[in-house]
Amino acid sequence: MHSRQLRRLEPGDEAVAEAACRRFGPGGDLDTRSFLTRPEATLLVVEADGGVAGWVYGHELAHPDGERTMLLYALDVAEDHRGRGYGSALVKAFVHDARRRGCTEVWVLTDQDNDSGVATYTSAGGVPNAARPVMFTWKLAEGRHS
Repeated sequence: MHSRQLRRLEPGDEAVAEAACRRFGPGGDLDTRSFLTRPEATLLVVEADGGVAGWVYGHELAHPDGERTMLLYALDVAEDHRGRGYGSALVKAFVHDARRRGCTEVWVLTDQDNDSGVATYTSAGGVPNAARPVMFTWKLAEGRHS
């Protein structure tokens, strides 16, 4: 079994967030502090083998009527760490965090031909719709926007 640590990044974790951005996102100048200090933003990482092996991040969306949902914006697992359940664990932790915040739903869009994304979201309990691109949702509570 591979040793891993999954955690939500907070202000003070800028170096880890920067490592994740450099591994999975665009290069260049980074300002991870501005993301980590936003109360509506969530960034979780899985660390393994001395580095960031995967990440998931997204944003809480407030609707005009006060209901809140969570957009899962991006999920990535390093090629050499795939097949270990890291993606599913990250998604489940993201959904758990949204539930803790009081959100009524988590949602993500992906392409139908994104086989690994579809498999990961399905294994993490997401329910796909029939439209393209595929939208997966996790119903956390009854709500008008669900």
